[in-house]
Amino acid sequence: MLSWSGPVGSGGLIIAVQDRVAANSPHSPCWDSVAIEDLVRELAGRDSNSTEFRDCSKELAKRAFSPEPGAALRATSAIFSRLVEPWGDQFSRVGCAKYVSFFTEALYAEGSPVAKGLERLGYENSQALRDRYVAVSRRARADEYLPKSFTKIVVLSRVTLGADLAITRHILHAAREAFPQAEIEFAGPAKNADLIVRGLPFRHLDIGYDRHALLGDRLKSWLGLRSRIAATTRGRSDGESLVIDPDSRLTQLGLLPVTADRHYLFFESRTWGGNGKQALGTLAADWGRRQWGEIARNCPAQPPPHNRVRKPAGGPLAAVSFGTGGRDSKRLGDRFEDGLLDLLLRKGFRIALDYGFGPEEERLTDARAGNFRGTVGRLPGSLGGSDGPAALMTWKGSLSGFGDWIACADLYVGYDSAAAHLAAALGTPLIEVFSGAPSAKFVHRWTPCGSAPVRVVPAAASDAPAAVLARVNAELGALRGG
Repeated sequence: MLSWSGPVGSGGLIIAVQDRVAANSPHSPCWDSVAIEDLVRELAGRDSNSTEFRDCSKELAKRAFSPEPGAALRATSAIFSRLVEPWGDQFSRVGCAKYVSFFTEALYAEGSPVAKGLERLGYENSQALRDRYVAVSRRARADEYLPKSFTKIVVLSRVTLGADLAITRHILHAAREAFPQAEIEFAGPAKNADLIVRGLPFRHLDIGYDRHALLGDRLKSWLGLRSRIAATTRGRSDGESLVIDPDSRLTQLGLLPVTADRHYLFFESRTWGGNGKQALGTLAADWGRRQWGEIARNCPAQPPPHNRVRKPAGGPLAAVSFGTGGRDSKRLGDRFEDGLLDLLLRKGFRIALDYGFGPEEERLTDARAGNFRGTVGRLPGSLGGSDGPAALMTWKGSLSGFGDWIACADLYVGYDSAAAHLAAALGTPLIEVFSGAPSAKFVHRWTPCGSAPVRVVPAAASDAPAAVLARVNAELGALRGG
């Protein structure tokens, strides 16, 4: 912790950090990690309205903008994994306020690549940007329906596949119902578009965003986004174009303006719904009704179209994914996963197992296939071709491709992941094993929404695999009628 005992509000917190910089090598990874840790602890414990919180925000952001790559990487990682994600995962006004206070200071910190651009737009300081955020948040909660004159609507991606499936697709379809005459465009990564707008009457504006990049590089993408939005809405009269922002990382959750505010609508998903237990998909649909009235009331999101592959003969098919999107806290370990595959085998299921994403998930899937007690092959269309009928068939390819098998499956089982939200979107009954959740509210919000039954099995890393498997077995029995 910081070794400082001066009076609150004197700036001594930052002086303590700066004194340690002067007394040590500023390029020492060991020391720099300690300084970052000090700042993270202060930010986690301070009131977001305090001077100390805002000073620490700028100091930590300055390290994230450092020209020294190692320091920038350490600070960026701490910002998102230790602060931004936990604040968002609270789904609370306190967490949202901390995020807004931190990021509005960070955007103007020393070395920020977007500060001058914001100033040119008239947002001269962090307070001006906070005032704008409050204004667009309040507007989206007003009881006034939007006019029906829009001819061009751009819906921003949430960037992650699961969030686009859970939230953005609902907003896309509600907008289509409310504004049938409008050209509607999904602005986001190509792989996301392949999942939620392929074959549907939406255009795609290809926008990339690297969630693993340094903070400065992530912010720079905003400038390109503004330019692309301006180009795609050019030629429209005032009041004819609208940008819908579903709490997108492209705008750093609504903080970075991408168009004139009169052409912008913001769905702040972290506090919408208050303390209720609704899922984000339900809340997104509710928000659409609030904006567009009764016309969007009966507008369930249409399932993404997928090529209907032929289900393998030999009993019911269970699609399974042990992917976690890089969040290891969601995993329950080898014994549980081997036990789940064995349970499905004993219940008479053929199993389609997704390899997930990245070398580590591939390694774990190879281990599951190696430990499996039945025959193992590959799904047709998978890399490497088909090895013919087997009790366990693996898929190594895109999530969109695996969606073809989820669509024809009798059941989906997996952790909280994009694949689970895809199963719900496709109307496949599913059992989601929810481990590593920071709160019950987090589980409620990220429960998949779909037309078929969704069963959630809460779990913790400390739970015995046999106990979790027993709960899965009970839910499986309920789905199958006994």
